[in-house]
Amino acid sequence: MNIKPLNSRYLPILLFLFALLVYVSYSWGVSIYILDEAKNATCAREMFESNDFFVPTFNNVLRTDKPPLHYFFMMLSYAIFGVNPFAARFFSAVFGALTILITYLFTKKFLDKRAALFTTLVLLASIHLSLQFHLAVPDPYLIFFFTATLFLFYSALKTNKLSHIVLMYAAIGLGTLSKGPVAILLPGLIFLLYLIFSKQFKWKIIASLKPFLGVLIVLAIAVPWYLVNGLHTNWEWTRGFFLKHNVNRFSGAMEGHGGIFLITFLYVFAGLFPFALFFPQVFKEAYKNKSNNFILFNLIAGLTVVVFFSVSQTKLINYTVPSYPFIAVLTGYYFAFKLQTFRQIRTNYFFLLFLGILIPIGGFIGLKYDPSLAPVNTQALWFAVLPLGLICAYFFRKEIVKFILLIGATTLLTACVFFAIVFPVFDQQNPVVQSLPLLKGKEVVYFEKFNPSYSFYLKKKIEKIEANQMDDFFNSNPEGVIISTKKRYEKAVLAGDYTILYSGKDLFESPTSILIGAK
Repeated sequence: MNIKPLNSRYLPILLFLFALLVYVSYSWGVSIYILDEAKNATCAREMFESNDFFVPTFNNVLRTDKPPLHYFFMMLSYAIFGVNPFAARFFSAVFGALTILITYLFTKKFLDKRAALFTTLVLLASIHLSLQFHLAVPDPYLIFFFTATLFLFYSALKTNKLSHIVLMYAAIGLGTLSKGPVAILLPGLIFLLYLIFSKQFKWKIIASLKPFLGVLIVLAIAVPWYLVNGLHTNWEWTRGFFLKHNVNRFSGAMEGHGGIFLITFLYVFAGLFPFALFFPQVFKEAYKNKSNNFILFNLIAGLTVVVFFSVSQTKLINYTVPSYPFIAVLTGYYFAFKLQTFRQIRTNYFFLLFLGILIPIGGFIGLKYDPSLAPVNTQALWFAVLPLGLICAYFFRKEIVKFILLIGATTLLTACVFFAIVFPVFDQQNPVVQSLPLLKGKEVVYFEKFNPSYSFYLKKKIEKIEANQMDDFFNSNPEGVIISTKKRYEKAVLAGDYTILYSGKDLFESPTSILIGAK
């Protein structure tokens, strides 16, 4: 089948702009609410307002969770667009579109345009990847620099271009400022494994990559911020980040995010839905064609990321997202060169259709059991778009390219429905959106714990008070409000008698946020 855009010189630009449109769309339509988003966006706001590039804080308390690169881009965006949800998320969308662009360009270079387009379709069809690029978190930055690092490594081996070697090390340095040492350790492990399995583990080849120059580039990019930050915080941030958020996360399950070894494979399966349903054929063909070095490289890269985080004791679905571009390349290769007839994937398709039918039904039933979302559980029926689109694709099964394109387009449409229609309705149920009007013009403090989204929207430090200070607070501020959670409030031994002004379960989290007022 002849696809005219295959010959277009403007196709990479069009792909970038389309991906940017997909990832930036509706990012202004929902609140900064998810816990990580709220803390990252608030931290960037506080750094922006204080003009401090070296000491990340949340609610004016040192935040050791993340390195600074995403804060810098959010600060730039705040300067352009103002402090709002769109600004906090804008550069996540930009780096998402850049990830799509470089994956297309390198796949086109080392396979062909057809495989590159299928690879791009697989990535754009991933609702989970789209969600990552819609959030004000550091992951989009790491995904881009990690992807760039690996593709530039492969290209440097093939072409020995100095520019690709320098850019590779620059990407490692910027990745280290995005998420920390994982941007060095994980690519280094993949480099080593690829050189061994491709029988290129020789000093001559390693030397051609100019490792000593690379060390200087990485150090020049990454070390200054870590050093100045350490001096500014008396190394408190350094200890918290490297020990707690790296060593401890890898060696022990933190915040309840543990799981069995295989759970990371399930994360990837869910994250690359719907095309994950074709993984049996994809990986079988990739292994059979591992003599193609680009296929071997992507096979090693994708599996190494998944296995690495399987070993980690803390397991989160976003940890495995850096594997998506490389697994997408294997899938694009299968669609472009190995898939000939519907018969090859008939069983996969019907299982996909079965899951597609279950999603709106399961969502409708499952949301009934969430107190915060039960009133809007009918929104799940919008996901009927997915099975309907999959049924339409079936009628084009004899034209395999159209069949695959329709599956991808259906999932893209489903993602648009989610971000444009479903999630904004969910968002209106979140306690921060519902309770913010009750805080307007009031003195606000918190008791023990509070939803971090309040800090982003109130745009000021929320002071902490103890149980024995509540009466004094209300005596001084009769209209004042104390934010807390239902569990912490009920467990506390309180001297006074107070009024619960508002109570609402946090979306997608277990706590119930409450606002406490004077009797």
